[in-house]
Amino acid sequence: MKRLVILIFTAALVWSAFWLWSWHSRSTAVEDWFADRTDSGWTARYNDLGIRGFPNRLDTRLTEIELQDPATGVGWQAPFFEVLALSYQPGHVIAVWPETQVLTVDRQSHRITSEGLRASLVYDTGTGVVDRSNLEAQVLNISGPGGSTALAGLNAALMTVEGQETTYRLGLTAKGFARSRKGLTAEMLPGSLAELRADAVVTFDQPWTTGALGSTRPQPTRIDLKLVEYKLGKLELKLAGDVRVDALGRLDGALTVKAVNWREMVTRLREAGEIPLSLADALEDGLALIAALSGNQRTLDLPLKFQGGKVSLGPVPLGEAPRIRLP
Repeated sequence: MKRLVILIFTAALVWSAFWLWSWHSRSTAVEDWFADRTDSGWTARYNDLGIRGFPNRLDTRLTEIELQDPATGVGWQAPFFEVLALSYQPGHVIAVWPETQVLTVDRQSHRITSEGLRASLVYDTGTGVVDRSNLEAQVLNISGPGGSTALAGLNAALMTVEGQETTYRLGLTAKGFARSRKGLTAEMLPGSLAELRADAVVTFDQPWTTGALGSTRPQPTRIDLKLVEYKLGKLELKLAGDVRVDALGRLDGALTVKAVNWREMVTRLREAGEIPLSLADALEDGLALIAALSGNQRTLDLPLKFQGGKVSLGPVPLGEAPRIRLP
């Protein structure tokens, strides 16, 4: 009995020492990260750092966070941020965001409000290379200079393709999706929100790691869209195809576009200001001709072609193609 008590007491001391060492390592890592960002010219500060959860957890909470990278114009402000982890499983963490935060991209601020926004992350503790991640939110609203986006019932997942450390399978579903250039309005009720699904395999120029925020972000070099599907009432839009991405973010390749009730889609894009009126009129006339030739006035099945920085839908040129570059 005495030996058992001594054994339990010794085990408790060893585990307590391990937890205290883990607490100190986590605290030092956070402080060093912020110090390194400051030394690199960032604005990087927080008000308070707390780590708790003895004996089995290491839950980190930062308050009043402000980050700003002057080189890229990317920044973030939040009243708090939490990283939850088991002390004996450091390579698996859960991130928890506040209901309100501000994200700056290209020096333009975007206000983010959410309910239940959190993500899990599994990574190699030696290299920091991300193996898989999942993100969810009951509600996610993003408002900025370019308009507002609302998502409900959001789930997103990322997983490394086996044997290809720079290639990832991405999946996304949203039970509700809406976008407006004039800001989200009271008319955008759950019944009027679209459904959105996406499944893609994306290859980057380097693996994603836990240190990507403080260094050069991986950039996509190839995007294989298995399926992107958008549904709103009787309106359906599907995209699939394979495109390459060059060092400047320009796309080269083609996607197949299938649109059911396409006239309604063009009307919505015109009213939302997503496409200029002159282009919308030309696009509608051109697509009407193509639909008439195909014998199906309601459904279009066309290639969306990217080449030389330009994009065209079938024979209809749409102008400059968007560039894919992560800030």
